[in-house]
Amino acid sequence: MGTPVFKTAIIDRVFFLRWEAPPSYEEIQAVHARMQSAYDELQPPLVLVASLNPKSSVPNTEQRRNLSNLQSDVRPLFTEIHAILEGSDLHYNLQRVIIAGINLVTRTFDDSYHRVHKHADLVAPFLNKRLGVDGAKVIREARTRGVV
Repeated sequence: MGTPVFKTAIIDRVFFLRWEAPPSYEEIQAVHARMQSAYDELQPPLVLVASLNPKSSVPNTEQRRNLSNLQSDVRPLFTEIHAILEGSDLHYNLQRVIIAGINLVTRTFDDSYHRVHKHADLVAPFLNKRLGVDGAKVIREARTRGVV
């Protein structure tokens, strides 16, 4: 069995999701089930921080459609969504265009709800403000767990 395509962790009301590669439909369904379970257990406010391995390939059309559907399905579960796109400028810009397209389709292009960052440290102040937690500490813990 190969490397898992995704990793998840919950740290201080933050659901971390790390994509190592573009996911299949079944993997997206598994992630959605974990998100729903976290929501049912914790209730709002709950923040999603999703990151993408910078060496990951660009999702194909079907994978983008599945990711778009996931974002629509989980929007009611999260108070905020933060996407972390690392990597070279070209790769970052290409992935950012894909996320912008997904946000347009799902109507989640509101900067107060969904933000895109170049690295995880930029998310910390939003966690401080939204959840009243030590955002830098949460990000450090997420790094030790390999989810950012």
